[in-house]
Amino acid sequence: MQHIIEKQITLPKVSVQLVTVQWGAVEEFLPLNSGYHVCQRLSDNHSALRIGNCVTREAFPRVRSVGFLPPDFCVELYPVDQPFRALTCIFNTDFFETVTEIQQDYWHEHSDALVSIKGRRLETMMQEIHGELVQPGFAHDVLIEAASAMILVEMGRYGRRLGEANGHSGARQGLAPWQLRRIHERIEASLEIGYPSLDELARLCGISQSHLMRTFKVSTGWQIHKYIAEERMRAAKAMLSEDQLHSKEISARLGFRSPAYFATAFLRMTGKTPTEYRRQSRSMDMVGA
Repeated sequence: MQHIIEKQITLPKVSVQLVTVQWGAVEEFLPLNSGYHVCQRLSDNHSALRIGNCVTREAFPRVRSVGFLPPDFCVELYPVDQPFRALTCIFNTDFFETVTEIQQDYWHEHSDALVSIKGRRLETMMQEIHGELVQPGFAHDVLIEAASAMILVEMGRYGRRLGEANGHSGARQGLAPWQLRRIHERIEASLEIGYPSLDELARLCGISQSHLMRTFKVSTGWQIHKYIAEERMRAAKAMLSEDQLHSKEISARLGFRSPAYFATAFLRMTGKTPTEYRRQSRSMDMVGA
């Protein structure tokens, strides 16, 4: 996936980017930047984005339509014939949750309603930010901060409407033991056959992806995206400690699309680069010898 940042402004609690993205095959997309992502489509020369792992099969159906990705939420994107151009507001996690008074787990439980959001006020606020990013005026940073705050108010209201619409649902129940066993067995086999998508795990359990995400959290206390990512990093640490494989080989075995992407993900989750972690493991081995 090719990701080009055309313009960017970084404020204390939100970063705003004008980006162009292009990809030529079905890809699982997990933003490199941590935080909550609110995006608005700007490109007008292609159809809606096809989504492979949500009940809502399309996102960004028209120019100026808005979508939302909470932290650690992965979407499966089908390619479009022209580059996808978008405005993206990346909100600091603590700030977003403080203003909306809604935590990350809640958004994951309602993930199928997030990839495509209908809201004229949201669209208008995003357009205001786009205008200030492209052609900054007096106190443009103040205006962007104000519009961002309005976006968070709208997201808080939208989240509450989702809860009201699903208020009739029964008590939260977890996965059955046989479903958990299938998930664990499939993840354990990942080094041989590749890491599973959520769609594959949901099919193994005979449930929808949104139900899988909700019930896995109830059963284990883990968000399933984070659990798989942690298992992936655990395998990476083990291979780096063994000192037999190059980072490029480890990246390929773990299914990362490039060594650079692997290094970035490893740094984000461990606070160290693969090289630093390997060097530290060697030092500890020498001390223990």
